[in-house]
Amino acid sequence: MFRLRLAPLRAAVVLAVGFVLLRVVYRVVFGGAGVGLDPVLLDLPRLRLDGPFSHMTLFGPITLLGLGNAALSALPVAAVIVFFGLLNAVINVQSLFARGAGRGPLRAISRSLVIAWATFPALLESVRRVRVARALRGERSIASLLVPVFEQTIERALALAASMETRGFAATRAVPGVCEAPVVLTGAGLSFGAGWHLDDLNVTLEPGTLTVIVGATGSGKTSLLHSLSGLFQHFYDGVQTGRIDIAGADRASTPPRDTAGFVGLVAQNVRLGFAAETVHDEIGFTLAVRGVAPPIVHARVLEVAARLKIEHLISRPIEQLSAGEASLVAIAAALVNHPILLLVDEPLADLDQSARARVCTVLGQLAHEAGVCVVLAEHNTHEFAGTADVWLQIRGSRLHQLSPAEFQFADVLEIPALKPIATLPAVPLASIRRLSVRHAADLAVDDVSFEVRAGELIALRGSNGAGKSSLLRAIALPTAADTVIVAGHDVQTLKRRGRRRAVALVPENFDDLLFAITVAEECRRADRGLQLPKFAGTATLFAQLLGFDATTDAAHLLERHPRDLSAGERLCLVIAIQLAARPALLLVDEPTRGLDQAARALVSAALLTAAGHSAAVIFATHDNNFARGLATRTLRMAAGRLSAPIEVLT
Repeated sequence: MFRLRLAPLRAAVVLAVGFVLLRVVYRVVFGGAGVGLDPVLLDLPRLRLDGPFSHMTLFGPITLLGLGNAALSALPVAAVIVFFGLLNAVINVQSLFARGAGRGPLRAISRSLVIAWATFPALLESVRRVRVARALRGERSIASLLVPVFEQTIERALALAASMETRGFAATRAVPGVCEAPVVLTGAGLSFGAGWHLDDLNVTLEPGTLTVIVGATGSGKTSLLHSLSGLFQHFYDGVQTGRIDIAGADRASTPPRDTAGFVGLVAQNVRLGFAAETVHDEIGFTLAVRGVAPPIVHARVLEVAARLKIEHLISRPIEQLSAGEASLVAIAAALVNHPILLLVDEPLADLDQSARARVCTVLGQLAHEAGVCVVLAEHNTHEFAGTADVWLQIRGSRLHQLSPAEFQFADVLEIPALKPIATLPAVPLASIRRLSVRHAADLAVDDVSFEVRAGELIALRGSNGAGKSSLLRAIALPTAADTVIVAGHDVQTLKRRGRRRAVALVPENFDDLLFAITVAEECRRADRGLQLPKFAGTATLFAQLLGFDATTDAAHLLERHPRDLSAGERLCLVIAIQLAARPALLLVDEPTRGLDQAARALVSAALLTAAGHSAAVIFATHDNNFARGLATRTLRMAAGRLSAPIEVLT
């Protein structure tokens, strides 16, 4: 519970200083900061407002004593901020709240305290992410920060609350689980208002089986999974009819926190649901909430970490995990409780090939050796061909239960064959020269050099943590001169608009690049930044990427909120936004993550379109089929370096 971390204290000091400065500026703007006969430092003209604000006066004389009094009035609040920063630096406050979740006076408000304590760092992280996204889009307006920062902060708070709910945080009773009947759905129905619904659900899943839920993007796989965890009924306000029994508990009347002792859940976006600061505390969080003795928690954490081969991550801070490492930690956190039912939402989305094989093996062993009922939703079905016992396929509003012999696999993406580049241009389109990236003390990208020619589609491959995402971001936003040269220009020296015409990045978290509340406004915003006529650029390109003949055919999508689109449609929207400037080099990080085959086909067509206009595309992916079908060349990274470095002439 006790440790020393200087980062929270530094952040608190910065915030406290910022508050003091804000208070001083407030006093200067509203009435000046002049006191008595003290010498005037600056005599600003007084401006009296009109109408209902006639009692207010802006500016006025500024004296040294007035500035001092303004700063002094802010010190009590600043001291409180520094105090809480110091408290967070020496005490693991979230762990303290977790220990109070099961008993004592903090039990009733402990979840609110943890969410509140985590929200401020999440707010700062959202500001950082949106500032990067704003740079990637070439935005300058401060107002562009507001909508995405607000959305991301709320999303983090809701995901954290859902995570704590499924892990038994502040539970008042523990419901015993019946191992013989993990999942029984009898005449059940699920719906959200007048929109999505699933009807006539009659499914029985036995212990010791592995079940895979499949269906198109947006078909309701996650909602079906959450109906088993209880989040659908008790957290997301979904409507259940009929009966759903989970290990003997009636899900309609039993909230997730009361079944946390025998139901484990791995959510789709695992980072949002992390409740602890280190990997060790995150894996052991559920046991700590239940009041298990620390030595037992530690032993169980080491046991499950060894099973997933992530012992080297135990002491690492959560924020330093790669996407794939975060997925493995989330799976470990769900396994630590030895659940009867394990629910996993797209476990392979962020994993490299070795990690995929490891997770598939572990899930298969849990089902067939440990007797756990494992239910997962997944687009990458081929990896489970030899281990799945039951396939549940969503078609429309119906759920079809299929045996392994009946299920038809469709993992191989059919992409039109690419014509080989007959003659590569003599001069490369882009040159990456001795590019390196550091994250604190770690060297994420180490002296990388290679060349790119027009028309190429380059697949960037490598294991989790190899440095692929760091490399793409450094190419898009270089910090050192003469390291990224595109079309003869040093990207580091280019201004906002020129940089977007040279190189554009679609990051792995592509939702970060969506700033507006409708798709149409997103398109107009992109066009304004590039000085394009209304609907002549981005909206037209978006419609084309989705296969529509005209922009009017996509009118029903243009009026939606961007987050109401399917994952594939949102990714095509972000690609259209980044392609609107017609960049010479397009970078895309994990373009198939969480997409079904139809959405992958849309994305592959979009990347082919991008490479077909004397441009080039580099995409990082763990998807073997996608890379083999699309790439004209493959670069492999390991430990921050290209496995076969390419000499680049300067």
